[in-house]
Amino acid sequence: MSAASYQQLIQDVYTLTGRPDRAAETALAVRKATLKYHLADLWKNDLTTSLITVPVIVAGSDMSYRYALDLTQSAQFPLFRKMSNIVEYNALPTGLEYKFKEYDADNILDDYRVERLNYWYQMGKQVTLRCDKILVQLAAQYWAFPNVVPATYNSWIADENPDFISSEAAAHVFAAVGKADEAARFAQMFLGPDGNSGNLALLRISEI
Repeated sequence: MSAASYQQLIQDVYTLTGRPDRAAETALAVRKATLKYHLADLWKNDLTTSLITVPVIVAGSDMSYRYALDLTQSAQFPLFRKMSNIVEYNALPTGLEYKFKEYDADNILDDYRVERLNYWYQMGKQVTLRCDKILVQLAAQYWAFPNVVPATYNSWIADENPDFISSEAAAHVFAAVGKADEAARFAQMFLGPDGNSGNLALLRISEI
């Protein structure tokens, strides 16, 4: 979605609320509504892949190699939300690329109290990976946040269902101006009156 389409969302909210005088609240409401929908699930359309060249690391005494991925590096992980999977990457695939398994940081030892191999875990904003061979590149797939900066706004949900975003944003604006009934009416569209038939349910169906 382009910046022009973002401005159309703003205009749609003005139409619903009748409050073009609430420009700041409307802009904030569109950002909050966009994030609300994207954070409601781990959407397939939010997945993106980063190719990472890893440094050569000298083997330890256990003849394994450890690699660390800094998730705060926005150039490598723009708009990072949550890691999905990590695999070995070769420009010319061999079919033998490693697929690393995720474990919790407190579960990296097996039943024999030996550290697992060819796995990764995340602690804070760092992923640590242990492998039994030297790696050159990794393909890290992760869920990304939407870009809610007005000039570079980008949301597939807003592209496909702009009314979902504008109605949720309208609920926020109505709440900000003290119109509780209108706010509740528009807010109910997210889940539906029964909690399972609203816009969120429709969005989940569309991803199947």
